[in-house]
Amino acid sequence: MTGEPLSRNERTAVAGLTLLVGLTRFIPLSRGPWDWDEVLFCLSLGDYNVAVHQPHPLGFPLFVLLGKFFRLFVSSDFGALQTVNILASIAVFPVLFWLARALRMDFVTSLGAALLFAFLPNVWFYGGTAFSDPLGMVLFLAVAAAYLTAGSDARRYLAASLLLAAALLVRPQNLFVAIFPWTIATVRLLRERRFRPVAGGTLIVVLLVAAGYGAAAWATGFDAYYHAVIGHTSYVRHADSIEAAYRPPLWEVARIQLDPYEAGKASLLIDVLMLAALIRGRRKTVAEILLIFAPFFLFAIFAVNPGGSSRFSLNYVAAFALLAAEGTDALGRIWRRGRIAIHAVVMTLLIGRLVTWILPAFATPRATLPPPVSAALWLRAHVPETSTIFNDGSWPWPRYYLPHHKQVVVSDIGDMLQRPDSAGGWFFGMGASTTDGAILFLRPRNRTWNVVTQRNFESFVAPAGQMVEFGNGWHGPEQNGADSWRWAGSHSWTTFGPAREPRELRLRFDVPLDAIKHPVTVRFLMNGAPLGTFVATRQEGNEVRFVVSPRADRPNVLEIAVSDAFVPARLGGSDDHRELALMLHSWTWRPAAIK
Repeated sequence: MTGEPLSRNERTAVAGLTLLVGLTRFIPLSRGPWDWDEVLFCLSLGDYNVAVHQPHPLGFPLFVLLGKFFRLFVSSDFGALQTVNILASIAVFPVLFWLARALRMDFVTSLGAALLFAFLPNVWFYGGTAFSDPLGMVLFLAVAAAYLTAGSDARRYLAASLLLAAALLVRPQNLFVAIFPWTIATVRLLRERRFRPVAGGTLIVVLLVAAGYGAAAWATGFDAYYHAVIGHTSYVRHADSIEAAYRPPLWEVARIQLDPYEAGKASLLIDVLMLAALIRGRRKTVAEILLIFAPFFLFAIFAVNPGGSSRFSLNYVAAFALLAAEGTDALGRIWRRGRIAIHAVVMTLLIGRLVTWILPAFATPRATLPPPVSAALWLRAHVPETSTIFNDGSWPWPRYYLPHHKQVVVSDIGDMLQRPDSAGGWFFGMGASTTDGAILFLRPRNRTWNVVTQRNFESFVAPAGQMVEFGNGWHGPEQNGADSWRWAGSHSWTTFGPAREPRELRLRFDVPLDAIKHPVTVRFLMNGAPLGTFVATRQEGNEVRFVVSPRADRPNVLEIAVSDAFVPARLGGSDDHRELALMLHSWTWRPAAIK
């Protein structure tokens, strides 16, 4: 239960701060859907089908339903979903204040916790997006507060159960946050042998959740829905969880989760205050905070993709704010007369630092369209609907913005180049590209990089016939912002599209002479016939040009043979065991200007 009821002045202060903090929620509004899931939600408003991941399983039925409702009043799908999150974000401050009071924090400490939580970088940023996380976060915090304050009141228990059902219909994976509060409230009623409220609350949750996900399955098709859920569960387990092959060690994942937005000194100060709470804070309050949020924190360590920690941590960072406020109070109790002053100074400095740190991260999303959106809109404006749009698996953007174009997802560029419609088609891809004729759409990797999942900062479109397949002997692409390159070993094969007229092939590349220590010979062959030989006597800026008579009925294969290579790991100081012989920076494959 909470402590003493709020005085009139305290209620006025909470209402006033709710209004002021609410106004700040409009600052980070993004102009468009940046991330994959946001586009899936936009697609789901027009065609709800969990089997094709519109949206991902289990289907987020309440979030989509609210989006459909606001779509009646808002001019875009993204704007409708964003409206849901604005309302959820406005509720962040009062809901966390409510939870703090439920944990028996006094007015000043509760106020500090709620303010700090509202201005945590990810809490503030994601309130301006179209993800389901902000609504799920607020609902589960409200669930925790409602159960903890229910006491023996049956109506409050039933209201908390209604909130739990709503929260589960938005993000069921966040259930871990509700386990302890539900247990406390339920055990209290059972000890008093009040079985009817418990049965009624359980029935509310079961019926509403079953109805919501049953509707999602019905809209999708029950068999298709079942297989989508099973398939997605398997994918998450192998791609994101501890079973993923390239996942960082658990200690590194935990470190990322403790500072999911890399806020530097501000995060360090929060950690210090949290430590003070663990050492000198009130034991029952600290224990309850840990029992509420530690289960999801541990779940995330083992089951969540650490690359998305900034967003997934929304489900436990309330603990950071609560513990930091409790730690501040613990320090203030050392000097009792100055307790409120210490609260004021510490929270003002901390929140001020967070605000100045995060504000630059809002500028780019607020002012510009995300690169994938810009790329898709460029295709819509410049490419006729009779052309095929190919993509590298980043299908949500083309599907949403180019619904009338024929679309093909390709995992192998070589297969695409053999298709007759590749000649007049276009390719939509993620990352920076040096493909000849590619049009790049970029966002700077500035402060925003710290707060979001670190992807989709670069996107491009290119004529499909100009794309190339890097086959055997090539390593994966690497990039630094807009600068991209690709390493090859001593022998590599590259596939270019068919062409009827002579083609000019240009390649710009480096060779690692600093490691090899002597000039190397590079031989070029096209479809088995020699093109020429180049002796590289310098490391950077090497370029070759050939006029090629290509095959018109099938793709053309370039073989590159380099006389020497090196393995970084053999030179010491590196765990890179790749054979490296040539670093390709750019190429062109265009009609030759024959004189």
